[in-house]
Amino acid sequence: MAETKKTETKAEKDLVEIELFRDNKDYKDDVFACVNGKAVQIQRGKKVKVEKKYAEVLANSEKQDKMTADLMDKKADDFAEETKKLG
Repeated sequence: MAETKKTETKAEKDLVEIELFRDNKDYKDDVFACVNGKAVQIQRGKKVKVEKKYAEVLANSEKQDKMTADLMDKKADDFAEETKKLG
């Protein structure tokens, strides 16, 4: 089977500045991000420059987490409503 190798575009390699939320409890450790087998470790609580592709991965992950939380809230509300109907 032939391998296809995707070359990174200049836009993917452009650096963008991000700052990841940090607290002293759940969000204190560095964040691992991986794109196509290339990984970086990003420090929380400081402004850092990362390649755009890693910032996009983190943004997509955050968006997915929000969508998951919204769905869980909806399902919990549906369950509570159905339970109330059954007495």
